[in-house]
Formats: sequence, structure tokens, C-alpha cells
Amino acid sequence: MSEEELSFSKGDWVSHLHHGVGQVEGIEKKSLGGEIQEYYKVQTRNGEYWIPTDKIDGDRIRPVVSDKLLQKAISILESPPELMDSKHTVRKNRINQVTTDGNLEGFCALMRDLHGKRAADKLNTTEQRAHSRLKKKIVAEWAATREISTQDANKELNKILRRIKPPEKRSGKK
Repeated sequence: MSEEELSFSKGDWVSHLHHGVGQVEGIEKKSLGGEIQEYYKVQTRNGEYWIPTDKIDGDRIRPVVSDKLLQKAISILESPPELMDSKHTVRKNRINQVTTDGNLEGFCALMRDLHGKRAADKLNTTEQRAHSRLKKKIVAEWAATREISTQDANKELNKILRRIKPPEKRSGKK
């Protein structure tokens, strides 16, 4: 997404790759290095951050998904998990790639597959951390999109996760 395409209004919900989901509270002028610039002030559950209004990094921040895209992500969560690679380095690379992409559908596919792996076996430390971080990101975006509490979004997500069974083992290497 190009920088010119992105602009936000007070009350918009946004998802930042590192800071998570927050709501735009307005535009403020701030001085940085003697230069006054306008910033969007974004309030998150854990604090606030500012985004320069003229340099929005579309790779790091985006509007929260639409209800239609959220439903697509939920469908991914509800689909059978895929068997994760047997090599921990391949699994770690997938976690890193999905986390870097910041895409809700990718988060949901990885969450589903990690949860399936957890149902079959156990997760290593990297996978446990990723599972926890993904869950928080999915819940926050779900809550913002549906305009419900994070507690309600968490309950809905947990209902889906409880139904996930271990993935079917296929012939061949994985």
C-alpha cells in the first residue's frame, strides 16, 4: 500500500506491526529536532504512539480489516490445520515471515497450525511465544473490527481453538 493512499480520521482503528491495534485520537503537532510536524496520535491498550501524517509506512500500519476480511480470517481458523514442518528452523522461519508480514489471514493460518501442533504434541518456546502473541493480535483486531470487548473476542476465538484437532499425518516428509 503506498503512503499516498493512507490517511486516517479521528476514531479510525488501525493495526501497527509492532504496537498492535489502536484508535486514532486525532492529529497533534510535535516538535522533533526543531522541526514541527503533524502526527496522528494513536491510543492502544498499553499506551500511545504517533505516526507522521505525511509519512505513513504502509508496511507497518494499516486500517483494521473489514468485517468481510475478518470473516475470511475466521474461516481460515475454522479450517483443518496443516501439518507443520518437522524441522524447527523451517517452523521458526515461517513464524518470522508471518509476523513480519502483519497480515491477519497469515496470523490466523499460523495460529490454527500452531494450535493443531499443540493438540498433537507440544510447542517449543519460540512457538509458545508466537502462539501467545498471535492470539493477542487476532483478538485485538477482532474486537476492533466487530466493535466488541477484547474479552468477548477472546471467548469467540477460544471457542474456535477448542475445536482444533491435531492435523492428519500425510505420507512424505513434513
